[in-house]
Amino acid sequence: MANAKKQAISIAPPHATDEFVKPSMLEFDLDNPRFVDGQFGSEEEVIGHLLDDADVNELVQSILSAGYVDYEPLIVLKKGNVVLEGNRRLAAMRLIADAKLRQKLKYELPEIDAPKPLPTTVRIRYVDNRAEARSFIGFKHINGPFKWDALAKARYAAEWFGEGADISTISRTLGDGHNTVRRLVNGWYALKQAQADGFDITKISKRSFSFSHLYTALTRASVRDYLGVSDEDASATPQKNPIPKSHRNQLGQLMSWLYGQEQKGEPTLIQSQNPDLNILSKVLGHPEGRKMLQAQRDLGVAYARVEPASTRFEDALMKAAKQCEDANALSGGFDGDPTLLKVADGIQRTVRSLNVAMKDRAERRRDEDDL
Repeated sequence: MANAKKQAISIAPPHATDEFVKPSMLEFDLDNPRFVDGQFGSEEEVIGHLLDDADVNELVQSILSAGYVDYEPLIVLKKGNVVLEGNRRLAAMRLIADAKLRQKLKYELPEIDAPKPLPTTVRIRYVDNRAEARSFIGFKHINGPFKWDALAKARYAAEWFGEGADISTISRTLGDGHNTVRRLVNGWYALKQAQADGFDITKISKRSFSFSHLYTALTRASVRDYLGVSDEDASATPQKNPIPKSHRNQLGQLMSWLYGQEQKGEPTLIQSQNPDLNILSKVLGHPEGRKMLQAQRDLGVAYARVEPASTRFEDALMKAAKQCEDANALSGGFDGDPTLLKVADGIQRTVRSLNVAMKDRAERRRDEDDL
């Protein structure tokens, strides 16, 4: 143990139950809550995923520059030596230690003068099961330097909830509000239903899966009505399979609208949560707009049946005014680019044309009122 501590910068003193093991003895957690969007069959695939999505390169650089910092133990499941907390650190150590792995992943170590050696052993703390690990994997991990995204939080919260924990306990651990955790768990359960019915998270229109689209949509009264879920259920204890069998087709349709399914030639309708999700909610609450959306899969066309042209014009005009004000406030940053100057000239012509059209319309309205 003494030799191990000499090879790593130790911040927190070891607990009586901590042990030191060789990093090569440890295995990755293929059921890690962060791995919600992929199935991995090998250690190489896990490390590749962490490199792409968890900024492992930052850890590699830190270890090579300053040495492995023993700020806390890796949390390890006794059965199989599976790392429940610390997979990023394990991935960084694997990459530093294994040249063949780096070659397969086409990864090059950062150039560091006098790189520090890896420790021969690292501090771990064994647990008998995942439930026992939850007291260690708390707020500072989930909301730490590399925060878990909403989907990872949702999976973690749902699994813990399924083990019998109450929403209040989970909320305190995650550092989120009571209602937020309920929404996350409800969203996770709905997602699992959709996946069981054929929704493929790897075939969505966009590169990243915006889980907030789903769990936010499920709080809207019009969406809940479309899915056959009562408003009372929104504040109730989460239940598995929240969408009734009678409305599972509607769930599949909603998922397609929210995310798209490339293999079916169905692009997403949501380019940004605001305003598109609000517009979708309004359309689903309007019978004619909903029929138009189902028939043409065009959110703009469907919305035209819901909101009068005057309301949509007012919204567009106010947004344009706000954006022009923002650009004007930043005009001191203009560097003289002639292309941008042409854009401003075009905006000026458009505004003049708009102003003329609005005045003409106002005069005609006054004339009609005088008749």
